[in-house]
Amino acid sequence: MQRSRNPRAGALRSSTFSLGPMPDVRRSKRSACLDPRSRVFPITRSIWLSPFASPQRAPTLSGAGVTHLLNVGEAPSVLTMADGPFREVAWHRIADLERIPDAEALACLQTLHRMVCQPEARVYVHCIAGWNRSPTIVWLYLVACGMSPSDARRVIEALAPDAIPAHSRLLDGALIEAVRTFGAETFLPHPRLEALEVINDS
Repeated sequence: MQRSRNPRAGALRSSTFSLGPMPDVRRSKRSACLDPRSRVFPITRSIWLSPFASPQRAPTLSGAGVTHLLNVGEAPSVLTMADGPFREVAWHRIADLERIPDAEALACLQTLHRMVCQPEARVYVHCIAGWNRSPTIVWLYLVACGMSPSDARRVIEALAPDAIPAHSRLLDGALIEAVRTFGAETFLPHPRLEALEVINDS
């Protein structure tokens, strides 16, 4: 992992995870497709998805109030903290359409969790196209935080056009179980529960 960091962390009270209202799939897909080249897609109050964080997308990210960038693609990040109101830019290199090694998956989820837990954080998770790796990492994180795999898949598919969360080439049952165990031991009770509230785009 490569990262640049501007330390801004705070102590937050612990609470129990709960699933918010589910988004309306048809309306979410329709509104999201108005301009998929420039839009970024909120999944929860603090987790966003879309394609590569390019200089052309930087104004959109800034306008959305994104505070952290997490790159899970094979290409290195090109945006820096100086390109927007970004507190941290991190990179976990994950190969596309290959089973993610347990250690790399857990390290990436730890980074995402640390970012999400910072006050008022909005974390933009991206790979290249935003189809396979970033949706799968976000799916793993939601599962690690106690959401059911089916609910997590439904949420992401509803709110991020073309996303394929839990891609079968990127994970297997053993990785999912490792993530669930790790999340229960490390992420729960979640210190910033409001960050996991699902966006309801109905």
